[in-house]
Amino acid sequence: MNNGVNPYPIEESSYLAYLPAIYRQDPFIGRFLRVFEEVLTPVQAMVNTLPERFDPDVTTGIMLDFLATWVGARRPPRLPEDRWRKAIKQSVWLYRWRGTRTGLAAALELLVGRRPLIAENTGGLALGEDAALGRNTTLDDIAAQHFTVTFECEEDEIDTALAHDIIQAYKPGPASYHISFRPAARP
Repeated sequence: MNNGVNPYPIEESSYLAYLPAIYRQDPFIGRFLRVFEEVLTPVQAMVNTLPERFDPDVTTGIMLDFLATWVGARRPPRLPEDRWRKAIKQSVWLYRWRGTRTGLAAALELLVGRRPLIAENTGGLALGEDAALGRNTTLDDIAAQHFTVTFECEEDEIDTALAHDIIQAYKPGPASYHISFRPAARP
């Protein structure tokens, strides 16, 4: 016999604080609101963390991949997670410049960690703003739609397979390329 005492007491809801004083006096209302509080508390916690879920710097791996689909980013194999997060943040800008020298150089700098010199093979000798005479220029036969990506470092200082993956993703469709390495001049 329980003598009218509930053997399983239910705490009153914290939602009572939002009601007028007259409603706070009834214990039933406190228990009744507790049902809604139990359902809504996890939802409220999720809503409170929404900004973090959409920030590539702090979100979890599953949400990171989901964010990448929103901006059309594909993760190249072998890309470290910290660079992948940066790529997602910059992917809209990179997409705007995809297929251009500017976009390719920016993507390689962001994802490989080195900004290359990119020279298009044209008739004669032509120097662009990111070309350097004697560094990434050659006097070869003219190859239509071919360009050279030159990194000023040793070959083992970057992940060349990753560089190839990125160039394939960001180069103009029919273009061919080759990668060269020239160690930076020592003072």
